Amino acid sequence: MTPGKQKRYLEPYQQIMAGQLAEGSQTASRIPDPIGVGAVGGSGTRVVAQLLATAGVAMASPINRAGDALEWPPYRAIFAAPTLQQRPAELVLDNTHRAFEQLLAARRSALGLSGRAGWKVPETFFRLEWLNSYFPQLQYVHLIRHGLDMAYSDNQRQAKNWAETLGLDVRHDDQGRLSAGTMLEYWLTANEVAGETVARILPGRGYVLRFERLCSQPREEIAALLAFLRLPCPEPLLAELAALVQPPASIGRYRSRPWQEDISAGQRARLEKLGYSAN
Repeated sequence: MTPGKQKRYLEPYQQIMAGQLAEGSQTASRIPDPIGVGAVGGSGTRVVAQLLATAGVAMASPINRAGDALEWPPYRAIFAAPTLQQRPAELVLDNTHRAFEQLLAARRSALGLSGRAGWKVPETFFRLEWLNSYFPQLQYVHLIRHGLDMAYSDNQRQAKNWAETLGLDVRHDDQGRLSAGTMLEYWLTANEVAGETVARILPGRGYVLRFERLCSQPREEIAALLAFLRLPCPEPLLAELAALVQPPASIGRYRSRPWQEDISAGQRARLEKLGYSAN
């Protein structure tokens, strides 16, 4: 990676990509219990980040209109850095997460807060094993939205970035976009991976939040979420948070699309196993 490209990243990550690594393993000390929010991209994580920020969590700085975390480690760029090719992966990861913790702590300080910190990055669930090795009390919130609605989402970025990594057969429609069948297959596989990973390495520390329930029952769903995260939720705050949830017009958009033609019987069965019916 050239120096010019490295300048796109925050200084602590630039130093790592330049080969400046501190020896010795470590686990988080200042922020041992962060809150990560993830999902298949386009599921509504932005509103969850807004809810947590309003509830007093020091959420990482938004880097784009979707509110993804500026402080999030550029894992792919780090592991592609020429200076790190001969260094142990564990050492690189340890330094990366140490930098991430420092950036989260700086963000918390800048916000004038002293409690819990967190981030919203949809692809978090792909990095849970790495993150859990550094943040021993990490809690993770996985947002899930109806797979058929997601099959027709305009947000295809995550699917394009990860579909081949998951070994999926990628197909495109007449406009060059990922086909609805491919989008659904990605949604199914990604959520299956997330569920397996959370059950295996974060027992009792992972939470599935269904977007449709959040929209239809905001008070109940928010109260349950904050209880899981051990965050106080007095009645005035709960009312304020519930008012932030505005159901989008895109809920149920699949009903106006030819979804019966676009999905297979196997996909339909997997969709139902993940808690959603096709009707």
